[in-house]
Amino acid sequence: MQTIDNANAFFASCREILDTYVTNKLYISTDFQMAQLLADTADTNDIFIFFNSEKGSYQENFLKLLKKYTDVQSRIWAIAMEKNPECRRPPEPVSDKQSFDVSCRNENRTPLKNNMRAIAQIFARKIIAQTLSPLYRDEVLYFISHRRIDGEHIAAKLADELKHLTRERNVYRDVVHVEVGDDAQKDIDINLATSDVLIFLQTEEAQNSPYIMKELCYGLIYDIPILWIQIDNASYSNMEIHPGEQPMLRYKSEEFDCQERLIEIADEIEEKCFQLIMNSSNQVFSHIEYLRDLDDAKKIKLIGDKNAILAYEVEYKEQTKDIYDKGIKKHYIQCFGRNPQKSDIDKFIQKVKQENTYEKSDRLFLLSTHGQREKSMGDAKVTEENFDDYIINLENVSGVKRQKRNKRIILSGAFPDCDEIYKNSLLEAVLVYSREIIKNGYTLVFGAHPTFQKLIFDIGKLYASDLRYSIEMHMDKTYLPGYNLKELEEKCTLVLSDGLQEMRETMICSKKSELLICLGGKIKEDKAEQGVDIEVKLARHVNLPVALVGTVGGRSSEYAYEMIQKDDWSDLNSWDKDFNESLFYNVNHRLMIRRLLNAID
Repeated sequence: MQTIDNANAFFASCREILDTYVTNKLYISTDFQMAQLLADTADTNDIFIFFNSEKGSYQENFLKLLKKYTDVQSRIWAIAMEKNPECRRPPEPVSDKQSFDVSCRNENRTPLKNNMRAIAQIFARKIIAQTLSPLYRDEVLYFISHRRIDGEHIAAKLADELKHLTRERNVYRDVVHVEVGDDAQKDIDINLATSDVLIFLQTEEAQNSPYIMKELCYGLIYDIPILWIQIDNASYSNMEIHPGEQPMLRYKSEEFDCQERLIEIADEIEEKCFQLIMNSSNQVFSHIEYLRDLDDAKKIKLIGDKNAILAYEVEYKEQTKDIYDKGIKKHYIQCFGRNPQKSDIDKFIQKVKQENTYEKSDRLFLLSTHGQREKSMGDAKVTEENFDDYIINLENVSGVKRQKRNKRIILSGAFPDCDEIYKNSLLEAVLVYSREIIKNGYTLVFGAHPTFQKLIFDIGKLYASDLRYSIEMHMDKTYLPGYNLKELEEKCTLVLSDGLQEMRETMICSKKSELLICLGGKIKEDKAEQGVDIEVKLARHVNLPVALVGTVGGRSSEYAYEMIQKDDWSDLNSWDKDFNESLFYNVNHRLMIRRLLNAID
């Protein structure tokens, strides 16, 4: 190149992202390095990226290098910094390939602004989508959650600009995407479930929308990154659900009416969304690290697939019955940090069937934090699964014995009489809290609430190495005729009492416990009849700390709000105000139960 100032700026901004996320990369800038690369072996999985010459003239060694990577069918990406035809057209043998046209993208922007960083980062994200595809995809879906009455014009302008930024952007707004006559809520739910980032436009009226609160709740429960954008300093103190401690970005509504500023806002939001996706995806490495720990402990054999990203063969000697299928000893797993899409599943099945991986594996898994085993894959041998369930089952079948702490944690809960959003959140909370309690070697103690029994027993079956140790269920004898006693006693340690009050006293006061966790609960006119209040009083009588989970509605939420107004939590526990209030606001149940377990440890 003859003029390199813009190219240097473009390269520096690309490198900023690549140095953060990509390990296996080479930056070639001298003849000496080019000679070394010519002597090395090219690979079909490599990506070869270069800047086109403005005049179409190239060094001989460079053309040899280009041919070398073309011959092994590596991916070849050219960057055109100028708009003249010679610069836009790469040299032979890749002259028919489309260049990344920087000048064209720059024309769509304000010339007085420094656009090079934003354009370069768009390109760098394309590289990430190729080199770390299980963590990031270029065809992302942004779901804009907003209140129409005061946020529709902002959502419309933002959606248009994000899609204008790069053609791979898909932005969902219900007012545009739901066809006349379609089930609007069903369409919204489907797109929310498959979205990569939920963009929450927090206008003044947003906190009054139950639909927005439902969307935020879903995003938090199912690990969808949420970008919280505050508009016009709108108040959020009374919001039922907080997607974080505070907004990540703040704008005035009139900023969206200025095209120059709108472009900058879209760039800022795009950059922040990318960071959120990558930060969320990063948790995949902690799961892989744990699989390596099992390998080091000789419980499994973990073999990386050199021809795939974050894919492994898992071999183990079966010690106990595998819940997936009796006699399984070889798995093939593809790990995802993001939410796998249908296209990912189709590519995965196609890939393993083209190789001998499909035939030599007993089962094949797509693993992520979002995995749902009941989802149909179209192939009985292929399963989508979440990491927690897969790893626990691996431990069970490979003979890993989890520690027994010989400590009890009591879970108190009932469905409140409220909106379905809270019922869904309560079920998810019970699932997460129960799983973490059992997983970490505590005994989970609960009253025989019929809605929670099956859920807790199913969790115990998956996560407990000793069911009778891990689950202690208390029941009023009055209800016993409706159950198979022998079957119950196989699933838990069953404790029977004469009447509800005796059951509560036995459950809370008869043995030492570490913690009482209250979720939901009925709200009654006579407070003396409210189960949460009765059980809290019993707990404090024996100096048992109480945690009130306020994000699931019902009496536990109301009780927590009363404590916030009182501004004194000493009647319930010794934890500070911030920790107790986070239980009231934070819908991330995984985070909160881990904090609670750390607090009692």
